[in-house]
This record gives sequence, C-alpha cells and structure tokens, in this order.
Amino acid sequence: MSTGPGAVAVARDRRDRTEPWLRAFLRHDDHDVPVPGPAVPGPLAGLPIAVKGLHGHRTPAVRALLAAGAVPIGATSVPRPGGHQTWGWTDRGPTRNPWRADRSPGGSSAGSAAAVAAGVVGMATGSDGAGSVRIPAAWCGVLGYKPTAGLVPSADPRGLAVPGVLVRDPALLRPWLDAVARPRRPARPVAAPATAVWSADLG
Repeated sequence: MSTGPGAVAVARDRRDRTEPWLRAFLRHDDHDVPVPGPAVPGPLAGLPIAVKGLHGHRTPAVRALLAAGAVPIGATSVPRPGGHQTWGWTDRGPTRNPWRADRSPGGSSAGSAAAVAAGVVGMATGSDGAGSVRIPAAWCGVLGYKPTAGLVPSADPRGLAVPGVLVRDPALLRPWLDAVARPRRPARPVAAPATAVWSADLG
C-alpha cells in the first residue's frame, strides 16, 4: 500500500494513461486537493483514492476520508440518469471492464470498480443499496464492502443505500471503516442480577 506524494503522482499518471480506453472517470482532481505531508498521521495519509460520482465529495464518508489524509484523484463514472445500465457512462462513452472490453463492469459504482481493478488506485468509494458496490466488485475481480445500515452515516433518508468501498488489498478495509464509521457509544454498565436471600429459624 503506497502512500504520499509519489503514490499520488503514480496514480494520476496511470489514470491518464488508462482513461482514454477505460473511461472510469468523469472528472480529474489534480490542482484543488493538496497532498498531505508526513505530519498527517494514520494509514490513509497520502493514499490516492477515487470518489464515486461528481457529488461524492459532499458525503460524510468521503469528508471523513479526506480528514484522515486520503487524496482524491478524480470522480468516477456512474450510469446515466433514468436508465438501468450496468455500466458507468462518460461523455466519451461507457466505462469498460478492465478484464474484457465487451463485458460490463457492473453498476452503479462502475467507475470505482474499474479504477481499482485497473490498478489506478487501491481504494475507491461507492454506495450500495441493492448491490451497487458488491456487483461491480465481483464483476471486476476486486473486494467490495457494504457495511451494515447505521454503521456509517448515510445521505439516503430511506436508509437503503449506505456508503461502501472497493479495494484491491483487504488490509485497507479496516482503516476505511475506522475513518468513516459512527463513533461507538460506550457500553452501558450491566447491573448484577438480583439475588433472593432466604432465611429460616428452625430452632
């Protein structure tokens, strides 16, 4: 797991080289996001990531990742509005599955799955209500995680779709969850069960 300015530069270069064919990104983030220095602690500091959709940066989960030092290199593709395609869509055409161009990368976290599978980034954000992280992860051969509803803050008022993540290395799952999960409430003390005491004077 490479982090820091060098890792970000490598990820941006690989994105630029694969993008004409892969079409995983809708927007590149290169100039408006500072690369944190070594003063930012934690396993996500300086880690290049891809963010699902043009509005993904506004979600609490992504803001938590940025606060932990992750560096977004771009917004990934999603299906076109009003349709039910299982691939992302860009102004250059559909997102491709990195393994076979004639196969779908899945949806709706299509661009995120494609970017991780192609080795552009080791982590990309997603969201999942009915398989939108898990399906593209399976179809692109990467790991996808949908947390239990309520574990991570969600922008979906129905509580159906929750933030998720796609990774190549399972070691990244714990740092992601540590960064984005709701603070755990301290456990309430459990009172000892009452004990009945019986006495009898048999004298």
